[in-house]
Amino acid sequence: MKKIKFISILIFLISFQKTFPQTYNKMLYNNIEWQITSCNNGCVTDIYFIDGDTTHNGYNYSVLNGYHFISKTFWLRENIQNQTVYMSFTQNNIRKEVLLYDFDMQKGDSINISNPISPFVTNPGYYIVDSLASMQLQNGLYYEIFYLSSLSANINESAVWIEGVGSLSLINAPGGTPDVSGPGKLSCYFKSGNLVYSQLDSIKTCVLVNPVLSSQFLDSKINNRKIISIRDLWGRKTSTENNLPMLFFYDDGTVEKRIVIE
Repeated sequence: MKKIKFISILIFLISFQKTFPQTYNKMLYNNIEWQITSCNNGCVTDIYFIDGDTTHNGYNYSVLNGYHFISKTFWLRENIQNQTVYMSFTQNNIRKEVLLYDFDMQKGDSINISNPISPFVTNPGYYIVDSLASMQLQNGLYYEIFYLSSLSANINESAVWIEGVGSLSLINAPGGTPDVSGPGKLSCYFKSGNLVYSQLDSIKTCVLVNPVLSSQFLDSKINNRKIISIRDLWGRKTSTENNLPMLFFYDDGTVEKRIVIE
């Protein structure tokens, strides 16, 4: 009788887990920023962020902006129910859309990868999910980590995704290997002005740069701190100048790189 009760409880727990899965961490918000670092004869960190919304063919898209995407013709959309993310872009005067991420996959599942307009092979074929892990990021929430590899003998890439963040390589390269010595690797990810993810093997700290967010979030923080020094990127003392990146030093010991838009 006790064994029967134990089996019944086990079945109930399994059913409970399937009925109430882990909460999906949405990827696309209007207040996010990715920072991708590459180190070739010195390290450079490129900034990417969401800059407004648009609609096309009945779908709502988030407009991607930043280095490589300043044309604002690269759009992202997310199907929260299916946990998928798509990219829309223009090629040969034709607007196309491809699936970038499927965060609903399990170990052993496969996906036909597209790396649109990136340094990687555009259509490398199928990748398989080798393993999954759960990681607590700097906002205190747990995110699912996907480790994928190509099923093609001609493609030597090992991709890593974070649910709600995207590829640890380029945003538009879900099949790319995160490589700071190559096309780049995600160093920092911000949401609502707060740091969510950081990998500081190539840079010293994460500083919010996004000009859209700076006026919304950083100005409110300045009211609670005192600016003790403003310097240019060469370390020289200066005054506030519009449309130029500057370093703001505060009395609490923090430093922020900001761009004041005229």
